[in-house]
Amino acid sequence: MLNIRRGTIGELVCALKLMKLGVDCAIVNYNEADIIAEVRGQLLRIQVKSSVIRKDRKTLHYHFVTSSGSEKRPLNKSGSEIVALVAADTERVIFRPTASVNTKTTRMRADVFSRDNLEEDSWAATIEALSLR
Repeated sequence: MLNIRRGTIGELVCALKLMKLGVDCAIVNYNEADIIAEVRGQLLRIQVKSSVIRKDRKTLHYHFVTSSGSEKRPLNKSGSEIVALVAADTERVIFRPTASVNTKTTRMRADVFSRDNLEEDSWAATIEALSLR
């Protein structure tokens, strides 16, 4: 899967999951924001990061590049409030506040993406962390 396609697929999957959660959103690709979502009258910028499953030794995992720009600096909340980590091959999403992602790359075990209510739970936790509940 080409990186550009993986990114587009990730944005589409993320937007679909948000809509299924009842969140109004649009794909915008503006600066560091890929999606804008409206929550309780407030617009939130979402940076989407996509990956496909990889095998490293005996472990299956996803490896996300959680940085931006040519200098590959870690994401910060001046560019987006939320990061969506999308497993493009299984069409699952984990939402996190941008402030909680402070590394240039993020690895996650593949089994994390098979949890029940993954999108609902991570979205609720993110909105709560942003004090929007």
